[in-house]
Amino acid sequence: MLLHMIALRLSIASIDSPLWVNILRNRFDRFKKVPYSDTESIVIIPRVTAVLITNTDRVLTMHAVAPDETTLDFIREGTAYEVTTAVPETERSHRLELEWDYPKHVPVPLR
Repeated sequence: MLLHMIALRLSIASIDSPLWVNILRNRFDRFKKVPYSDTESIVIIPRVTAVLITNTDRVLTMHAVAPDETTLDFIREGTAYEVTTAVPETERSHRLELEWDYPKHVPVPLR
């Protein structure tokens, strides 16, 4: 039986300094991961799920899949917690821009 999976993508960009994305990269580097290509790795976020992380200079992109919206909400909350723990917001500003969307296709490494 083939399950229908819902894809979720999070693009994370530094607003004022590339330092913030680098700090986040360092946090995810601590987790168990499997390299997929020069710029992509599948990372196990403890108590959340496995995500595909794509690294570019100033943007970190995370992909996840789930069978339903409830599970996606859990993944979204757990991922947001990891991001805000690594790079907390200040009272004056946000250091990272988080953009969530639903891509039409599941990335090949997550199929």
